[in-house]
Amino acid sequence: MDTLKIEKALKELTANIDRESFLFDLLSIYDFPKASITRLKKGDGNLSKNEGEYLSKNKFLFKVIQDIDPHLVIDELATNEILLKHKPRFLIVTDYKTFLAQDLKTYDSLDIPLKELADNQNFF
Repeated sequence: MDTLKIEKALKELTANIDRESFLFDLLSIYDFPKASITRLKKGDGNLSKNEGEYLSKNKFLFKVIQDIDPHLVIDELATNEILLKHKPRFLIVTDYKTFLAQDLKTYDSLDIPLKELADNQNFF
């Protein structure tokens, strides 16, 4: 998908948040393989057994939180040896207000209101 289509899709995603499909829609926007998304939805492709958390080997860890500071959670995840053995490229934590992401390869990070995701599309 080209950058204008990605930006438009991200704006739509963040304007009409569906918590059940947010991650899968986000992955689709960035051309994540459909078969991998299907396996994540079913639970087969999710290496995490924690509720509200999706872990894809060498790809990402996505965690939904509530009633806790997302900054504390992402810092904790970045030092979690059990998690890191799966070598996720990205750590993503959201409470659907704030969107935090950390690229464990480049050490870049993103700390934005979720509504600004389209403005930061190049992070991924």
